[in-house]
Amino acid sequence: MMAAKRAVGMRLLRDDPAPPSGGASAPFGLQEKDATLQPPVRRADGMHVFDFELMVAEGPDRKPTFTGPFACGPREQRFVYLSWPQLDGCGYVNRIKLRLTDLEWPLLEEAIARGVPLEADASGRKAGGGTIPVEWRLAEP
Repeated sequence: MMAAKRAVGMRLLRDDPAPPSGGASAPFGLQEKDATLQPPVRRADGMHVFDFELMVAEGPDRKPTFTGPFACGPREQRFVYLSWPQLDGCGYVNRIKLRLTDLEWPLLEEAIARGVPLEADASGRKAGGGTIPVEWRLAEP
């Protein structure tokens, strides 16, 4: 297990940039804690990709604790947001919460040792699914 904070690469994928509810168009991105958005990079296959980094350390309960500009929520319930803010800047059309609490040390340690990001596909996920586990895996190099 890790004692000190270590950087771990992360990658989120989404096939469709439209809000999960459909309807109004809105900007789309990975939300930082200060509500700014990191836009996706579009791959040749049409997938929208967000590459970012989080810091991870052992929490008081020995579980991974994530920090950094994209780590949202209380320590024991951390997540990252894909967001579609309202065009007027007041609130959100939709947000998708992707849990980090599903990540365990063996996978984190392998990603850090191999220098590859952990990847999750958020395609088809709906708003309000913050209790649905996220399938994190080692990204292909």
